[in-house]
Formats: sequence, structure tokens, C-alpha cells
Amino acid sequence: MRVDIWWWGELKFRVMHTFQVFIYAVVHGVSEFLPISSQAHDALLGYLLGWQAPSGSLMTAFLMGSSLALFVYFRHDWASMISSVLQVVIYRKKPMTLDERIPLFVGLTTLPAVAASVYFGPTISTMEWTPWQLCGLLGGAAIPLWFFDYWGRKIKGLYDWNLLDALIVGLTQATALVPGWDHLSGLLLGGFLLNYKREPGLKYAYFALFPLTFARAVVGFHQLDFHAFHTASVPLPQASPIPMVSGVPLSSAVVSSIASSSPELTWLSFMVGLVVSFLVGLLVIGYSMRQVHSRGFRRPMLWRIFVALGVFGYLWFHGA
Repeated sequence: MRVDIWWWGELKFRVMHTFQVFIYAVVHGVSEFLPISSQAHDALLGYLLGWQAPSGSLMTAFLMGSSLALFVYFRHDWASMISSVLQVVIYRKKPMTLDERIPLFVGLTTLPAVAASVYFGPTISTMEWTPWQLCGLLGGAAIPLWFFDYWGRKIKGLYDWNLLDALIVGLTQATALVPGWDHLSGLLLGGFLLNYKREPGLKYAYFALFPLTFARAVVGFHQLDFHAFHTASVPLPQASPIPMVSGVPLSSAVVSSIASSSPELTWLSFMVGLVVSFLVGLLVIGYSMRQVHSRGFRRPMLWRIFVALGVFGYLWFHGA
């Protein structure tokens, strides 16, 4: 007698998609909080494995997890800053302490990135990027980061931040629109150029990373289709004229390699992406803050070069 097991194919499809979400969430959680470009890793992973690349609702889950990780790890700092800012507003006094001034500096650092997204984002979004170009930018970005980290004088601490330094770091962060680069790398490069020590430079970079990550998560959350989630299927959005992965427009060569059937995103997949990216991000932030003083950023830079050379070799071997 034949037993109808139609449900097995559906279960296998959903389990496989949830597994893909888990892998993407781990990769995003690591690459978002290390200067190794989450954009490039999302794009290249989808290209190499032939998976549907994360976008839309799934990327919102990752951003929510990343925002939550930053909020939870620095919860005492955020509480102190909020309390200090409220006192400045209520008592109408001039910001004097570090907790009273840091929010002002972070806001100033965020402005250039927002302006660059508004004015240059549409232009960059019309550009196509091949895997060769992504690898070149991913590996090439390691050179300035490694150089200025190694040769910087590292004489400034967290209490040395001022309005001019915040603006300069904001300008270097604005370069994150270029694929292979990222916000954290831009923030760290600005700190290196201004001779900040590694630990205070990284801590400020995480502070400045939060507003943009949180804002992107809020926008994505606002666009979620909750009715579609309730019915257990919402297709990942197909790309517009120029397909994009994590904000990176891809060439037709990359798109054809990941143009497999679009998997459905269920509440299970969404929550897996959120929780895993949160937990992995929390671990990576803690590890980075503990190890940055003694180890610096040599390992992330070596990883950039290793991934770029590895993908270059793959592309050359397969004649891509």
C-alpha cells in the first residue's frame, strides 16, 4: 500500500530554508560587527552556494537582531546617556560630561552617512557589481585599515572626542555605500586617522553604528506584511530592475547564479534570523571589545584578504 507523504516535501523545503536563514544569520551576525563587510559576504555567499540572497523581510530580521545586540551589550551606557541628556534638556544646562556629549557626537557622525545615502545612494544603486569587483573591493579595503591601524599613534581616548572628530568620522563612514566596504570599517578608519586608541575607537564606532542599524530595522519592520506572515508564507521580494543584495546591486552573472526558486519566509524563519543574529552579534561584540586592545584588527583584515583570494581562485578555476 502506498503511503502519501506529500507533507515531507513541504517540510524539507521549509527546513532547508530555515537552515539557509540560520547560516545567513550567523554570517551576518559576525560580519556586521567586524570590519569585514556584511554586504560583500551576503552577496558572495549567495553567489557561491546558489542560494536566494537575503533581502526584504529577512534582512529586517537581521537588522532587528543586530540592533538588539548593540542595545543589550551597551545597555548601561545607553541608560546613562539617556539620563544625562534628559538632565541637560530639563535643566537647560550646557553638555559637559562625556555621557552628555556623546549623543551629540553620535548624531553628528550619523548625518554624513544619511546625506550620502540620499544624494548618492540612487546613483550607486544603478551600478552593477560582478563577483570579481566585489572581491577586489573586499580585499583592497583591508590595506588602508591595516596600514592606519598599524602606523597610527593611538594617543586619544574616549574622553577626547569632539565635534570636529565626530564629523570627520562621519565623513569616512559615508563611504560605506561602496560594496566591499561597510559602516563599521568607515568608522574605524576615521578613528585610526585621528589617532584614537583601538578600544575607545571601536566603542565609539559601535555607538555610532546603532542609529543607522536601528533606523533601517524600523523602516523594514514598518514594511512587513503581517497578514502574509500569519498565513505562513511571504515570498522574499524579487529585485527591482537592478537586483540587490543587502543594498549591493549585482550583475546579471551573479543574479543568474542565485536565481533559484524564491523560498518562503515563515514566522519560524523570521524568528530564527532575528534570534541567531542577535546572539551571534552579542558574542562578537563582546569578543571584539575584550580582544581589540591586545590583538587589534589584524585577523579581520587577514580574513578579508583570505576570502577575496579564495573567491578569486574559485572564479578563475570555474572560468566565471
